[in-house]
Amino acid sequence: MLSIIKQAILSKLEKLDFNSAQNIAVIRLTQMNFSLPLLNWLKAQLCYPQFYLHYRDTAQHSVALGSIKVFTDSQQAEAFCQQEDLPLVGGRQFTGETFFFLPRLFIEQKDDSLTVNLFVDVSASKENEIQQTEQILENFTQIGQREQLPKIVKELATEADEMTWCNWVEQACEAIKEKQFTKVVLANAKSFQTEFVLDPYDFLSESEAYNQHCYHFLLIKDNTKAFLGSTPERLFLRQNNKLFTEALAGTAFVSEDEQETQRQADWLLNDEKNRHENQLVVDNIRQSLQDVVQTFEVGERQIKRLRKVQHLQRPICGELREEQADANCLQQIHPTAAVAGLPKSAAMAFIKQIEGQAREWYAGTLGVMTKSQSEFCVTIRSANICSDVIQVFAGAGIVEGSIPAHEWREIERKALGLVSLLEMKKE
Repeated sequence: MLSIIKQAILSKLEKLDFNSAQNIAVIRLTQMNFSLPLLNWLKAQLCYPQFYLHYRDTAQHSVALGSIKVFTDSQQAEAFCQQEDLPLVGGRQFTGETFFFLPRLFIEQKDDSLTVNLFVDVSASKENEIQQTEQILENFTQIGQREQLPKIVKELATEADEMTWCNWVEQACEAIKEKQFTKVVLANAKSFQTEFVLDPYDFLSESEAYNQHCYHFLLIKDNTKAFLGSTPERLFLRQNNKLFTEALAGTAFVSEDEQETQRQADWLLNDEKNRHENQLVVDNIRQSLQDVVQTFEVGERQIKRLRKVQHLQRPICGELREEQADANCLQQIHPTAAVAGLPKSAAMAFIKQIEGQAREWYAGTLGVMTKSQSEFCVTIRSANICSDVIQVFAGAGIVEGSIPAHEWREIERKALGLVSLLEMKKE
């Protein structure tokens, strides 16, 4: 089937008019009753950048390969998207650095329907675009084989050990007492070495199988480092002028004992500290969106249960004001109080002062932007993979009453969502 799709694309490419007034042409083919294992397929591809998103709680996946245009400004990205009615993929790092791109190849899998989109710059030379297309399609018919994951050999480094982390939390609590801010989210990074090269596609595939009810994402800008993860948190979903977001803050453990897990959930729903932490996120989103939406509705508290932890979640929806869309939503919401703190500027200044390493894509946002609908996840529960080294991130919200030892156990538990997929090798 992939060979037939490839030949059809090349045939349509030959017939494109490169003298037309438009800049970007689209070759689109949809194959019903066909399912492609996109992570395995992406593993066999040799072009970059690469992007993958498995949407939360759905059977929808998107893959992007190669780039025609790159945007480092979200306003420019949105303007292009709205004007040209073409999809862009990418997002913003924790501190706001932006990276969106129009891929050469964009594939969407929805249930058993596969849609392949090839974007062609018809303002360029036909010979060059044919060459670029042949390059992007070189391994189109190939599907990589999933290999066994390596075990962890040793821990290489940690940004903060337990003593350092507890000191960070104590400093944060003191700053909260001095009213510098009401909440700050501190994060830790740990690096591990595996017994042989860790394949990012295989690792994310394993995470998909175990870490359910999450977005699963992958961004590889070149062949040196992969950023990936399985996050429970949506930044926002926009459907025309309707906006859907959420407050996901407050954490309890998930136990192998179902009754204990339920007790933890009941405690989480009623614990004053966690309810306060979650309400801060709701208030922050409300304030951030006041100039963007004309309605704002907050749902009831509920439990978002994952493999190792469970969270307090409140759904939020609103109607966008006229001429408000993705760029302003990204600018106003990201980063939320759930990953930064409140007030945002003071919390982020404290994070920069305390944490020794830049977060980059950790606690950033990645997603797909289109004219009518866009969706972005918050890139927590994430890791960088480079050869045989994996760096895993985890964070915790610090508010008045936070107990340093409890917060340490929380980030250790969160990190297990990914690290536990790689068992420690026994001597």
